[in-house]
Amino acid sequence: MKIGHKIVLFYTCLTFGIAMFIILIFYVFTSRYVDRVFEANLRDKVYLSAQRNFKADEMDSDEYKMLERNYRELLPRANESVIKVDGNEKALKDSLDKYLTENEQRAIYNGNPVNFSKGVLNGVALYYPDKMGRFVILVTAHNNYGYKIQQHTLYLSLILLLLSITITVLMGQLYSGRILKPLKLILEHLKSIRGNDMDVRLEETGNKDELDALVHNLNDMLDRIAEAFRSEKSFVSAASHELSNPLTAIQGECEITLMKDRNTQEYTESLQRIYSESKRVSLLIKHLLFLSRHDDDLTQQESTGIDMSELLLGMAQSTERVMFSNEAETPALIYANPYLLQVAFRNFLNNATKYSDKNIDLRLKRIAEKIVVEIEDYGIGIPETEVEHIFQSFYRATNTREYSGYGVGLALSAKILKIYNATIDIDTGENVHTKFTISFDEYKGNG
Repeated sequence: MKIGHKIVLFYTCLTFGIAMFIILIFYVFTSRYVDRVFEANLRDKVYLSAQRNFKADEMDSDEYKMLERNYRELLPRANESVIKVDGNEKALKDSLDKYLTENEQRAIYNGNPVNFSKGVLNGVALYYPDKMGRFVILVTAHNNYGYKIQQHTLYLSLILLLLSITITVLMGQLYSGRILKPLKLILEHLKSIRGNDMDVRLEETGNKDELDALVHNLNDMLDRIAEAFRSEKSFVSAASHELSNPLTAIQGECEITLMKDRNTQEYTESLQRIYSESKRVSLLIKHLLFLSRHDDDLTQQESTGIDMSELLLGMAQSTERVMFSNEAETPALIYANPYLLQVAFRNFLNNATKYSDKNIDLRLKRIAEKIVVEIEDYGIGIPETEVEHIFQSFYRATNTREYSGYGVGLALSAKILKIYNATIDIDTGENVHTKFTISFDEYKGNG
């Protein structure tokens, strides 16, 4: 079932339930009120009958005329019976048994009128002692007018119920269509998005509601997907290009070597060239595998508290022209995987020694609650307009064309450092220097 139909069905059922409850309450109270009014009229009628039959001789002409007028106007179709109590008790009981129960017959002698019902007939009985004797006055009538009011009330209620349901269904269809129209447009736009056209974006309604928030979030998601898609295409294209170069060299070297017989030295030189190119392929594939791994896979690598002074000192000693200085004064610990961290810093140091002939400064500092590592070289620097791109896979600055490399080292380092919530800041000037400042949260240990 579609959402629009669900909305209409839900509110139709809700309206039906509320309307039925209100109608039921209204009908019950109306019916009880009509019955009470009729019972009150019967009591008035029986008192008028008693006065008419037994008090007429005590009234003047004006009072009697008013009594007669009230008597005729009040329940004109009512039937009246006057039964004398002083007389045949069996005849009295037979007359009363037609209308009253035993309890009701006993109750009439208390002096108050007793209302009763017999089938569709309603009535009232009044015990009236007089100087002429004791009497029971019975007034009975059909509540035709009350029944008609109740019937008309019921019919009107049912008509209003059907009308309210009809209006709810029509308005529900109309309003749900208006509400869901932006959602339908969103679905249509989403269907038009293809892998070769990732630039389609959804239009916001301008209502500043949840649908606008949905459209905004979907557009953000599409931006991220498009960026990931472009990065993947660029990654595949660049990886294919970088892999094809050494493979082509290996294939060419093999073809040339096999064109004729060679002496031992020529075979050795050919194998060395093949070995060198295959080593390039192996290193590149290793880096590509690292880049292709998901962040969750890397975070599953066993981590521990690492003393950065020991780690950096060891790396400085194994890398030429790297001068290490420890300005942290106290042990600087971070929580990471030692191997991954070495891979990340090794790429920074290799780049520094590649693009600079001077000494490299490797500094360890503590700034506030951060452990800070600075790697600064004094070589070719990075063009200002290209700084933001250097962590992209296979990107190489325009001033590095004469240097060997693949453009994956910094991308790999950035991926690893991101896992450990490290931040990277770059300060560079072309042909002056390049300084990478890497900041970590300090590891406080288990305590």
